[in-house]
Amino acid sequence: MNTQSQTGSSYLREPEDSAAADNLLRAYGLKVKELLSQSDAATWVDELWDMYTGFTLFSQEAGYDPKGHDRFVSFKELVFFFQDVGKMKP
Repeated sequence: MNTQSQTGSSYLREPEDSAAADNLLRAYGLKVKELLSQSDAATWVDELWDMYTGFTLFSQEAGYDPKGHDRFVSFKELVFFFQDVGKMKP
């Protein structure tokens, strides 16, 4: 199954075999572990809210942004991701 994005990024394709899928999931896990070594998930959620609040205040001054809703959806998914990760026990 090809889950290639509209931009054509090949790294978003689903691997062909289970070993490749396991390696990809392991690589994702290592990247998340690296990211969480900087701060825990709850801190990331707090920081994301701070960043998004600053961004929305700026965008109100800057004027209409046709991609504003898309950015909010991406932000919301990122917050949900860190909330889900925070619920996981090592």
